[in-house]
Amino acid sequence: MLSKITLWMVLIVPWFTLFLLKKEDIKRFMPVAIFASTLMILYNLIAHNQKHWIIKVNILPWLKPSFSSGVLGAFLVVTIWIFYFTYGRFWVYLMTNIVLDFMFAVFPIHYLFQEKLKIYQLVNITPWERFGLFVALSIVIYGYHFWQQGIVKPELNRT
Repeated sequence: MLSKITLWMVLIVPWFTLFLLKKEDIKRFMPVAIFASTLMILYNLIAHNQKHWIIKVNILPWLKPSFSSGVLGAFLVVTIWIFYFTYGRFWVYLMTNIVLDFMFAVFPIHYLFQEKLKIYQLVNITPWERFGLFVALSIVIYGYHFWQQGIVKPELNRT
């Protein structure tokens, strides 16, 4: 029961933090957050097929192969916040991602979700391999945002 409550909180609570941002900032960073979540959903599907983990508790059964509450909740919203605070400073962005990826993939969130709440169990991937993958994906995500800003920026100047 506690694990399901935790998953619902991971899905819903982060969205309320967006009330602290201006609408323009949310619009500015939402495309990269959607892209990042899409990448994470694709990774979840591949990881499911490669048996990287077994998800034991899920609140959205139709999305069972993925850690949907994390990807559609905390991950998407945290991506917006990371870009909000680190926009234009790649090294600050990268260091922030390294710290947060470590917290999710290795300790303490991984420990809490796997060992204490028994939400999932890693099988064919180590926490350190997952950490490396997440850091690599964060670089791809930054590259996408850099590319996307170059495309959208001229349109914003016309208005």
